[in-house]
Amino acid sequence: MRIRKFLPAGIAGLLALPAVHAHCPLCTAAVGTAAVTANYLGLDPSIIGIFIGAFGISTGLWIGLKLKRFIPMQAPLIVIGSFALTVLPLLALIPETAYIPVLVAGSPGSTLNRVYWMNKLLLGSIIGGVASLLGFWIHTRIKSIRGKVLFPFQGVAITVAILLSASLAMYLIMR
Repeated sequence: MRIRKFLPAGIAGLLALPAVHAHCPLCTAAVGTAAVTANYLGLDPSIIGIFIGAFGISTGLWIGLKLKRFIPMQAPLIVIGSFALTVLPLLALIPETAYIPVLVAGSPGSTLNRVYWMNKLLLGSIIGGVASLLGFWIHTRIKSIRGKVLFPFQGVAITVAILLSASLAMYLIMR
């Protein structure tokens, strides 16, 4: 009964809101949704890590670029802090590891010629963080060259396309 009283006012209030063209919050929400979906589907922790790492980076970029600058290197510090505060607490939840053979040069057992073990979630998070930064860089590069975006939500589309490509590559490698 009470809902019927307030429903018209609520709908009128929502319709009265001005249009908002958010970029980074939308990207952040898309990456977070993708991570939850990957976990629900039972995908490898490294694939989930790709989306979690991208979520940490995109959240840091969003906050770091919106705040007034108070200290030198503030935005990069916020991005690194956001990544660390997003990824590191989750590492204990998924202890599964993967081996990474680094067989570049040197005698067996040297730094560039040994097998390293790494948490799968951390590995995926690093890849996702780099992919997210690459998507942001491509988006800003296009804007600087063309003077505008090519299509609405260009940054979101580029970032999500790169993340999906990285996830597909990780899936094919880890199966």
